[in-house]
Amino acid sequence: MDTNERIMMRNMVNAFPGESQWDLLIEHEMGAWFSCQWVDTEDVDEIARRLRADPNSGMRCDFQTAMQSYESSGETLILWIGEHSPGWSTVLTLSRLMPPDAIEALSAEGRRVLEAFFMEDIDPGKLLYTYDSEYIGEVFPPYIPGGSIELPQFEEYTSGLELRDEMSEAEVFDRFLCMAGRITGRFIDRAWFSSTRTLYHVPREA
Repeated sequence: MDTNERIMMRNMVNAFPGESQWDLLIEHEMGAWFSCQWVDTEDVDEIARRLRADPNSGMRCDFQTAMQSYESSGETLILWIGEHSPGWSTVLTLSRLMPPDAIEALSAEGRRVLEAFFMEDIDPGKLLYTYDSEYIGEVFPPYIPGGSIELPQFEEYTSGLELRDEMSEAEVFDRFLCMAGRITGRFIDRAWFSSTRTLYHVPREA
């Protein structure tokens, strides 16, 4: 990571997105079901290999094309993989949730993985952290400034994102996504959705 990239990452610690993360999910028809992983590598081919995707099966496409494969269940992992920010890539899961063994594979050999998912009427949303094939815990802001959180190493990214009891599930999940954006150096934005990434269909056991 060069000096400019380090400055950018430091500037993100207290940043806020230009648009609501949740509103962007709704606009792109992902408000009922969303699953995404951030992996600390820019090597997209490595990510595909770790997920046991056939390297010859990938198809470069935009988000609209990828969404033609969108489904919230099934035995096939449908993945839209591409660069996210300096040092990070994203895996947008367009089918079933990413299995735990796949998260372990993504985080092997000292990799960091953030995993966010939201399932309407089933799970109000979580942001999870895995490092070096070991699940570490949940990432979330405190309810009061300076309050305790499960993973203190992410405390510096919580300023201004404190939770309140009266918040809706959507508002809380929006703040989880803000945490992911601060940690990785980029929020979900319109350019993120207009990017070209690689679509993979990875058959897996049920």
